[in-house]
Amino acid sequence: MNFQEVYARMNEPLQPSPALVEQVLRRTKHRRPWRRLAAAAIAAAILLATPALAVRTETGYQLLYRMSPAAAQFFQPVQMRCTDQGVTMEVIAVQVEDDTAQAYITFTGGTVDATTDLFDSYSFHLPFDQIGHCERVGWDEATDTVTFLCTVQTMDGSPIPTGRKMTFSARQLLTGKKALENAEVNLNLGDYLAETETAFTWKPEDQTTGQEQPTDAFFRTGGGGDLDLADTMPMLLPGLVLAEPAKGLTITAAGYAGGLFHIQLCRGNATQLDNHGRLWLEAADGTQIEPLCSAAFASSGQADRLDYDQFAFDVAPADLAGYTLRGDFYTSSTLIEGLWQVTFPLENNF
Repeated sequence: MNFQEVYARMNEPLQPSPALVEQVLRRTKHRRPWRRLAAAAIAAAILLATPALAVRTETGYQLLYRMSPAAAQFFQPVQMRCTDQGVTMEVIAVQVEDDTAQAYITFTGGTVDATTDLFDSYSFHLPFDQIGHCERVGWDEATDTVTFLCTVQTMDGSPIPTGRKMTFSARQLLTGKKALENAEVNLNLGDYLAETETAFTWKPEDQTTGQEQPTDAFFRTGGGGDLDLADTMPMLLPGLVLAEPAKGLTITAAGYAGGLFHIQLCRGNATQLDNHGRLWLEAADGTQIEPLCSAAFASSGQADRLDYDQFAFDVAPADLAGYTLRGDFYTSSTLIEGLWQVTFPLENNF
């Protein structure tokens, strides 16, 4: 019997129930600041006194990890496989060398396919500072299994500590991804030479002024290219669908504003499927005009959120009819939400 088993058996009779830990943690969310601190201190005392109990619940494990990653990982039981929402995640191989640890992790079941994406929802839990990333490396059509290579490195370049465990988790899976590249958009640009109505927009930092924003306002979420221009460019008021270059991606406005030609691409709710695209103008001889910048906006309502990317082009109205609109478009069909979590020793097993 190892030390971990002995410690767990010694402390088992003294541990409060999981329900008590959950109850204390819930109370920290609804109390006044000073009471919240006191409740948090009680929760911390319980978890640090009985870490073997803490890791039995996701809430307790997360809190213990924030306070002591080493204790959380020490008492986290090894679990090489888990299933949620009909999808199974499994660790199939681990390799450790110098400052780098790699794990091959598979997903199978549900709507998992060759395009499955972890949607940046994954996380690494380790008892040392590290950087990590995941990449899709394989698809087995015979078993409908997709494989990811998950890699972590110590932040300071020191060797991976021996005898430690890593917990890897994912909360969202995107499947049914499709790409439509260098596609012509069925839109007659010569029909959009006039100045176009614009919408009211605001930026997150505007909230610090205490100014109340209109319910029909749009908030800016980012941009690309000339960022100074993207930050100030007017947003066209979204309207009816003018074209649909790919399922889930539509052109909802086009026209001039501020001396530039703008095209607006509606992405639907980008937090759900991450549909996105890139637009440019192209002449008959193949000459291309790239956008000066792009700006991202979203509607204020969360339940019916819509995201937009708007592209600004420096082209005169007299020349616009000589161009066609083209783009690259990327879509997904299904978002699976759940919690897939595995814990495994950081040691070679293949």
